[in-house]
Amino acid sequence: MFYLIGTDEAGYGPNFGPLAVSATLWRVENDALSPDTLYEVLAPEIVRTGTGRKKKDGEIFIPIADSKKIHRHETLAPLETAIFAAISALGKISSPVNSDDLCGILCGEKYRNQRGKIPWHTPETKLILPKDLAWEKVLELTSALTECMKRSRVTLCGIRSDLVFPERFNTEIEACGSKGVLLSDTTMKLIVHCWNQVREMEEKRLHSVSPVSAALSASSASSVNSFSADCASFENKELPEVRVFCDKLGGRNFYLPILMEFFPNLPFCVVQEGREFSEYVHYGEYAVLRIRFQAKGENILPVALASMVSKYLREISMERFNIWWRFLLPEIRPTAGYPLDAKRFREEITPKMEELKLNWSQFWRNR
Repeated sequence: MFYLIGTDEAGYGPNFGPLAVSATLWRVENDALSPDTLYEVLAPEIVRTGTGRKKKDGEIFIPIADSKKIHRHETLAPLETAIFAAISALGKISSPVNSDDLCGILCGEKYRNQRGKIPWHTPETKLILPKDLAWEKVLELTSALTECMKRSRVTLCGIRSDLVFPERFNTEIEACGSKGVLLSDTTMKLIVHCWNQVREMEEKRLHSVSPVSAALSASSASSVNSFSADCASFENKELPEVRVFCDKLGGRNFYLPILMEFFPNLPFCVVQEGREFSEYVHYGEYAVLRIRFQAKGENILPVALASMVSKYLREISMERFNIWWRFLLPEIRPTAGYPLDAKRFREEITPKMEELKLNWSQFWRNR
């Protein structure tokens, strides 16, 4: 058995809006280290491109790929196709949700108070999601994804995100020293969260099939020798392997120090360190943990879905950002927040910022 964790970010470079980082957690029965394997297992429903189109024979295609290949600026539907099918398949939603609730579902309780104080996250800018995809379509996609995973013995176990808005972004960079370290720390915290989730699932699974439980429910005719054999089989059982796929953080090749920081009690062995990828392995009590840092990891399905979730969360927040500013300055052109256009946008909103005595640290990322 294998657990696959993929991480990715959106919004690393802009001056406006949040940095979004996400991780997705999957369980599979077959070896999925090869980037193409999981796509092959989940074919034909899961594809690398497309818009959730339906064939004449009723087949549905769900696109999961690098968000740069999926996202279209005129509509969020391509992103929503896979994201809402996945969240619905997890049982997290059963009807349309507002943008605040979706953020809570994906990001959890931590920083909820900070997210609630974002100036442009007001009742007037709250969005009902999915925005550009009918809920009837979500139900259809969810059914297709669920059946596809069941047939392929693949399970989507979780999606976890973090949104680092400007004020927290600036504060944490001041503390850690660089934007690269902030991204590394945020990513590693999500990996730790998923690792802990795997440990909890494995503890429950092992307890449910433990030889002690089996012995207690066995008939009184069961022999001591039979029980001992069951114990030996249980103790020698092959451990599941958790495989983490993460982008090269800051372009570095050596990651033992950061692994020691976030997994202080887990000794790691170096498998390989180099330009192509860096990989480390830990042999734990409940699972083997293998972490690979490599460039262009969006070819791996768990990373691709993380990329799409991160992009979607950032797009939703920026849409609310632009709606809020149009309330104040109806003629202002929207911005995606990236440096060149962000400079233009900052110049246009400066008079209103001063008039309303708004705090720049809540809007503008210093790096």
